[in-house]
Amino acid sequence: MKSYSHTLTFYGSLSLVFFIIFILSISNSFAQDFNPAFDHQAIVVSDLDSSATFYKEVVGLKEIENQTGKPTRRWFSLGGNHELHLLADEMEGVKVNKSIHMAITVSNFDKFVNNLRARNITFTDWPGEKGKVTTRPDGIKQVYIMDPDGYSIEVNSRAESL
Repeated sequence: MKSYSHTLTFYGSLSLVFFIIFILSISNSFAQDFNPAFDHQAIVVSDLDSSATFYKEVVGLKEIENQTGKPTRRWFSLGGNHELHLLADEMEGVKVNKSIHMAITVSNFDKFVNNLRARNITFTDWPGEKGKVTTRPDGIKQVYIMDPDGYSIEVNSRAESL
């Protein structure tokens, strides 16, 4: 009787292994068939006009056509075919955290930081020290700014090295 249960366990384990291999092969071919790529990031904002002004004037994003036609939406280009969508809605239940952030790169990092200083816009390094710049181990410089709703945005110098 014991050998029979061991046989079932062996074949059950073997079936599980084949099932996992089958699922992995399907999921791998699934991703290849559809070629997923980043399209846009949507964030909820409490004051659409204030947030739009921030992303245009401070971050330097170009506003593009809101193809939904809804007045509670504003769209911005993140370069290429990538977009940021601002959605005016209730912020209740939305939690912001510096670790969950959008990162953009600029072609002239020092000029960007000097613009922040000239406009008295608070920026921090990764640990949170005001007015400081972080230099990552790969040599990329970065600062963090916050939008009107408290979303963190990393601005870095990676574009200077491309």
